[in-house]
Amino acid sequence: MAYLDRNVRRLQWRTSKSRLFFAVFIMLVAFTGALAIRYYAVEPILLQDTAMQPRIKKGSLIWVCKLPQCIDKATFGEIVWARQPNNETLVRKIIGYPGDTIEISDKGRIKTKQKRFMWRGEDSFIETRKFYVPRQGDTLLLSTLNDVEEDYILRLMNEQGLPITIKSTLWQGNREISIERIGSTKLGHRLVSLKELDVLPWQDRRLIEMQIRQAEPGNAPIKIKRQFFIEGDSVPMDTFIVASDNYYLACEQGNHCVDSRELGFFTKERILGRYIKQPDIVKQFVLKKAQEFQKTFFPIKKKEVAEDAPQETPKEEPKKDKNEVEVIKVEVDENGKPQPIHDIKTNNGPERVQQIKRPHAIKAIDPIKEPTKGQKK
Repeated sequence: MAYLDRNVRRLQWRTSKSRLFFAVFIMLVAFTGALAIRYYAVEPILLQDTAMQPRIKKGSLIWVCKLPQCIDKATFGEIVWARQPNNETLVRKIIGYPGDTIEISDKGRIKTKQKRFMWRGEDSFIETRKFYVPRQGDTLLLSTLNDVEEDYILRLMNEQGLPITIKSTLWQGNREISIERIGSTKLGHRLVSLKELDVLPWQDRRLIEMQIRQAEPGNAPIKIKRQFFIEGDSVPMDTFIVASDNYYLACEQGNHCVDSRELGFFTKERILGRYIKQPDIVKQFVLKKAQEFQKTFFPIKKKEVAEDAPQETPKEEPKKDKNEVEVIKVEVDENGKPQPIHDIKTNNGPERVQQIKRPHAIKAIDPIKEPTKGQKK
């Protein structure tokens, strides 16, 4: 009776309206969850440049995870999706973490805390430089920064909205010389203007220093020094407090690519997502949750057997004895010799077939010749 009651309840559930309503509700929940994952968790990105070749080719469609835990778990060498200062986005890999020190040479040799590698065709660093990737809460002493770090920190100041003014001076050793001397130097085929000196990148300022060093007498080095002021304050800034963690992003290639070498550090707020190597990770997660839901609400029951029904016992296959022999048929020719299997041909005449016994062994026993006419068996 219990078995029949279970079957009746099962049939009633399958044909009830509640089951249909429950199925529609589950479909709506799944559709809503898929939309939420698409707009808040993952997003497809189409690569429109060759910056990540050969790792990712131009025109490839990749998926990035935008959840905070995905960004926090990004490791060295992983690819991230980030926003530039002009609000355009790019896809680059991480080679510098908050608190790391990176050294880049003019030969393209990169030294980081995690790895050493080489860029072929590196064309941004004209001289070897070492710089620090600041972390949140760091207090930087501006007078100790080198020319590369000054450019990167100046971009951070502008990003934080600090009203900064810059004053540049020219020094030969410990002696200050006239800043008008810079007006006689050239960048390419044009003369340098004093108005653009404050915002020139460190590579151009270094080329100006080298030109003045060749023209000025003496062995003391030439240095362009910059002082930073808050607008309305005549006292130069001594320190700068970093408001957020910073990352150093780079391309797979060493030339013809825009990355942190030109754009500076990327703050954590400008990291939009982390590249998912296989979008099936999300698919596997959804399938796993669906299977758990199915096991909880729709468990698959095994076929029930009535208690009074006789149980079938599995048949055991007979074991072969090693000494057991098998009978095979081999075709023989007129002389009684066996023919190979691939040489057997069918003809209109009667086939000469003889039965032989062969044990289960590697070597075969020669067939017994069929007695000819006139011989006794």
